[in-house]
Amino acid sequence: MSAVRTRVEAMAPGQTRTEAEAWISWAASAVERLDPLHTPPRLPDIPEPRADDLRPFLGHWSPYGP
Repeated sequence: MSAVRTRVEAMAPGQTRTEAEAWISWAASAVERLDPLHTPPRLPDIPEPRADDLRPFLGHWSPYGP
């Protein structure tokens, strides 16, 4: 990203430079937003299992007992 900034800083003032600076700003914010290490890692919330969660795997058997 620093190479792009250096290149844009060397550009003559005008619409092209303004658009490039806007793109750099957008790209930097996108990288910040998508960075998985931006927030501390945490385990996913695992819901409590329910009897109906087993239904697709039991065929003709009932998840509530025999």
